[in-house]
Amino acid sequence: MTENGTSLVRIVVDSALNSWTSLQLAIQHGMAGGNETEKLSQLAEDLVFLCDTKAERHDFEETLEAVAFHDFNIIDEDGSFKDLANALLCCLRELETSPDSTATITKHFPCAKKALADSKKGESQEEEMVEDETALSEIVERTTIREEPVVDEDGFTMVQRRKKR
Repeated sequence: MTENGTSLVRIVVDSALNSWTSLQLAIQHGMAGGNETEKLSQLAEDLVFLCDTKAERHDFEETLEAVAFHDFNIIDEDGSFKDLANALLCCLRELETSPDSTATITKHFPCAKKALADSKKGESQEEEMVEDETALSEIVERTTIREEPVVDEDGFTMVQRRKKR
């Protein structure tokens, strides 16, 4: 694909990962062992590589399942990695024939609107790579902020209400 096509694939992959609830929960609860940003970035790069090599659906499913289990400690009993792989491939297939890439991507992944708007501003490829890494680190920061438990003088952990978002 062209540079623009590659950046669209990266936007689709990042949007797919952002929409995967199991992954977001694993990151939020610190199940990746502390280096979530690197693992998430590597997963995104692996998926972009699979997209570029025109891999089959089972390759995407196996990659997502293996990374979910080994890197993020996710046992995905509901098969959401299969749904994610299917949505990713459907979106990429439609992108090949669709004249309106923005509408196609946002139809499958509504969270991609901001990334698409940023890519249409004509930023250079180098700036887009920095944005991709920044977007991934923002996901990790947004989901991994945890407050330390409050322990009273008797050694009991006090239950605290969660802050409304």
